Amino acid sequence: MKRALLKSFAILMIICLFISTVSGFNVKEKSETFTEIVVIDVNDIQKEYQIIATLNGENLISPMNLLCIFGHSLSEGRAITTDHRYWATSPRCRETTHKVVYCTRSGCDYMVITQLTQMAIRCCA
Repeated sequence: MKRALLKSFAILMIICLFISTVSGFNVKEKSETFTEIVVIDVNDIQKEYQIIATLNGENLISPMNLLCIFGHSLSEGRAITTDHRYWATSPRCRETTHKVVYCTRSGCDYMVITQLTQMAIRCCA
């Protein structure tokens, strides 16, 4: 009885050791990945910051300017997002191009972002 209990305890320890060893190699650290955003064809620095915040998922509430009740004053730009070290093998980076339609009036956060392309690129080691 005692011998069977010790054998089952040893087997349990070996299984736990195997699981902790294998799972340690499969974990991808998020600290090694980072995102670079380049905004093109936007003349207002505040709108650039709003586009970057929206692409990062930080700008979720869109208040409307009082002047925009009857329609927005729309302009168009582009944004290129590069996710460095996104994949484990080469090509490691992912580049996404977005079309950004935004309201040019100050105080209005209206924005429509449409993904145009996405591709794997070689950019970092």
